[in-house]
Amino acid sequence: MKIDAATPEAYFDAIPEERREQLLEIRKLVKRAWPKVKEDMHQGMPTYHLDGQPFLSMASQKNFMAIYVMPYDLLDAFNKDLKAYDRGRSCIRFRRLDDDKLELFDRIIKYTGSQYPESRFYGTYNGKARTS
Repeated sequence: MKIDAATPEAYFDAIPEERREQLLEIRKLVKRAWPKVKEDMHQGMPTYHLDGQPFLSMASQKNFMAIYVMPYDLLDAFNKDLKAYDRGRSCIRFRRLDDDKLELFDRIIKYTGSQYPESRFYGTYNGKARTS
């Protein structure tokens, strides 16, 4: 589901209320953990940057919602926790945000934000590892 929005606020306003509330809960987690985070739109999704580097995006898709972790190699620390989740290389898909997911996402947001400089993808926007 493509949402044509120029700002995160316009994006959230354009999605159904139930999904909006759930994604806004994740947004609160990000802003609480990282008060200096910068929020903008990147590739049609609300995206969060620390020190100029994107580290997390979220989206409402046709059949699910998802968070996208840019330094996806850092998700390896959560492999055991994520076994029961529908996920891709950098995304975690979900249909409903319950307390267990909220707690896990909070841990992922805090960890990936704090460890981003250690990621092999630090300093990249296109997901290609550093060669130097």
